[in-house]
Amino acid sequence: MKSLVNMFFTVMALFAFNANAQVEQCEPWQSWQVFKNHFISQDGRVIDLGSDQSITTSEGQSYALFFALIANDKAAFDSVLNWTQEHLSEGDLSTRLPAWKWGLDKNRVGGILDSNPASDSDLWIAYSLSQAAILWDERRYSILAAVLAQRIIREETAYITGLGLSLLPAPAGFEFDNERYKLNPSYSPLFIYQQFKKLYPHSPWHQLHEGSAKLILDTAQQGVSPDWVMFDSNRGFYYDRKNTDLGSYNAIRVYLWASMMAKDAPYKQELLTQFAPFMDTIEERGHVPLNTYAQSGKSEKRGPLGFNAALLPLLAEQGNDELVMAIQQKLMIDKSFTQTRYYDSVLHLFGESAVNKRFKITADGTLLPTWSTECR
Repeated sequence: MKSLVNMFFTVMALFAFNANAQVEQCEPWQSWQVFKNHFISQDGRVIDLGSDQSITTSEGQSYALFFALIANDKAAFDSVLNWTQEHLSEGDLSTRLPAWKWGLDKNRVGGILDSNPASDSDLWIAYSLSQAAILWDERRYSILAAVLAQRIIREETAYITGLGLSLLPAPAGFEFDNERYKLNPSYSPLFIYQQFKKLYPHSPWHQLHEGSAKLILDTAQQGVSPDWVMFDSNRGFYYDRKNTDLGSYNAIRVYLWASMMAKDAPYKQELLTQFAPFMDTIEERGHVPLNTYAQSGKSEKRGPLGFNAALLPLLAEQGNDELVMAIQQKLMIDKSFTQTRYYDSVLHLFGESAVNKRFKITADGTLLPTWSTECR
């Protein structure tokens, strides 16, 4: 009898959750407003609160552009874009890929702290610009996106024997002698490559898509992805003391990007199958682990709330309704992290907007925010 009562309340809670999600799709996105209020300056700088140098990364700027687009917040989009161009690209995104890190030096003067670009951020900036050009009918976004996409191919990729065309994490520092490379699976949302393959058919985005899919699948043979992995053209993927098989703050995004892909997108079903053991682990524990190990598939410790939010879409897609509801309830009870912890807040925005269907991404990578299709 007790189990029947619990099942009844679970079903009712799920019904209420789905109903609220449907209503919320066309309402102003409150979580985005909270993020803006706490992490974005008036002039468009995304700040990692609590960091010693009050740092800003190109990653933060790129994600903010995507969220602003999802929220139909063109003013914020332009503000973040302008700050990125002015401070990370020396005034012109078309001639310089954005520096990875900006912050305050020992004299508390702001400036670039690390000029090496981050390729994943560059991808997200180019993607957000390309989709904003379509959704807001802005030609200048389209031109800038095309130039950035071209620079990414030219400056941040390499053809790797045994792997194919691959995304390097940055233009410098990740390619070594004897055909050795350091790679990051979370840097490659496959749907971005699909969209660029459509938009820029004369560039090798399909090759990059295929090489990146191989990277993601081959490094997650035990169901979990590593943060970083080494590749040797003679021996394949490997780990060493400096670059272990640990998966944590980077790897969490691999599952998030997979969940954002359309059901009929290339490699979607293979990814769902590959990550099924990890989903089983999460269901058994009732939370997302902090650390996983790609070679053994083992996991340990409890991840922060942002990790749980990031896995909501994938858990929901695989029918883990009770766990989805349990995580949602925890996030409703404790949202203090959305005002203090930048990265957890980012993961929360991605997970919440995806599970609440504020947008969808088609098989060819086209972004369709709900405001553009159902809220007019």
